[in-house]
Amino acid sequence: MTSKWLNHVFSAWQLERPRASLIVLFITWKFVLLSVACTSPYPGYDTSTRLLLPNETSDTKGQHIFGSLFTALVGKLTRWDAIYFAQISHRGALFEQEWAFGWGFANLLNVLDRSLFGPHGEVGSTAIVGILVSNISHLLAVLVLYEMSILIAIPSPSTTSSRVAFVSASLHIISPAGLFLSAPYAESSFSFTNFAGFYIYAYSLRAHNHDRVGLRDASLVLSGLIFGVATTFRSNGLLSGSIFCFDLFECALDLFTFGELAKNLRRSIFLVIAGCFTGIGYLFPQYLAYREFCTATDFQQLPLWCSRWFPSIYTWVQRHYWNVGLFRYWTISNAPLFLLAAPMLLIMILSAVWIGSRVDQVPLMKHQGANASRASIQDGWISPVGLASARRLAMPQLVLAILALTSYHVQIVTRISSGYPLWYWWLASKIDDQRSLRLVKWDISVEWVVKWMVLYSLIQAGLFAAFLPPA
Repeated sequence: MTSKWLNHVFSAWQLERPRASLIVLFITWKFVLLSVACTSPYPGYDTSTRLLLPNETSDTKGQHIFGSLFTALVGKLTRWDAIYFAQISHRGALFEQEWAFGWGFANLLNVLDRSLFGPHGEVGSTAIVGILVSNISHLLAVLVLYEMSILIAIPSPSTTSSRVAFVSASLHIISPAGLFLSAPYAESSFSFTNFAGFYIYAYSLRAHNHDRVGLRDASLVLSGLIFGVATTFRSNGLLSGSIFCFDLFECALDLFTFGELAKNLRRSIFLVIAGCFTGIGYLFPQYLAYREFCTATDFQQLPLWCSRWFPSIYTWVQRHYWNVGLFRYWTISNAPLFLLAAPMLLIMILSAVWIGSRVDQVPLMKHQGANASRASIQDGWISPVGLASARRLAMPQLVLAILALTSYHVQIVTRISSGYPLWYWWLASKIDDQRSLRLVKWDISVEWVVKWMVLYSLIQAGLFAAFLPPA
């Protein structure tokens, strides 16, 4: 049986003013993580940051102590891919491999940097903007996750729903993505937009359940547009479009089962539009790269990927420069990285199976009846329409876990998983019910999962700030 201490910790914050409490918890956790980063060894294992940001990492003698801490912190957070993001945002993508980094995030930083610091700012100002955007986006993602959890919950005066919502948002604060959600990376911006897209989508299902067709259709299109924006931040946002494919399949089943051609055809049209918006978020940067590299006349020889049937610079760069591909990462030397990623992979897969095991409890939204109330009671806090929403969210999360296991640099799953709400709900419901996680023959206390998240984030913060792996 899980210890009650987690419930005591979360309940002490949550009941009176949950949103304000989440903000206080967020600020506290950021202070802890950034303190760890500030105390990490300087200048770190790699000197790339000093070459990129000489003003931010030079000798700070004579500066005010807070100025010294700030410039040091900027340098500590501009590590690994953050160096690419800062440089690309500052002067644009020049080389092939730079197109693998989120086009939307880089351009957002460029616009904000020019607005705040003028057109002649330094790379350091771009890095500062990236840090601000990441932290603000992380906070917004926390609040959106809380609101989405309330949206899919059973509307009742019971504190169970609000408690699960609060714990879910709190778990996102201490996500194992750790310092990546504070550095100039696209993870927190992706989490915010992906959560926002899921929120609007869940709202469209509720409107569909109440036969508010116009609101449903508008919400579907808006959710697809937001997923498209998320995809420009991180390409795995494309997976979120799979929920529209699920609904198209359901429309086809409804058509053959209940008829109603006009209703299902109308909904299918708006689902296709929403899916197209999501796809554009992936295809538009590819088009820009194709126009730059494959239609230029000043190249003696065009890049090899230009002649492929689908000339995607992203897939070419991932495969050619970083050896990403099916089972390419499955080597003996990478075994420790698979062990490092194993807890997050298990959490993502088990939480998807958790919601999948409740498929038979989710009635068709137009025909709920008594079964709907039974579904609500059996799951404790989530409403029937919320359960239908969560079931759809299992697909992109499960596909991401499988791709991370088979094709990606597997260790990145600890940070790219931060933008998927289902596993937070799963852990929060376990914490609320004081249940253990069943894994084959072993019962794993949720308390240990939360301790792992905190410990991993703290260790990772020290390693990241010192320019040490994993990244």
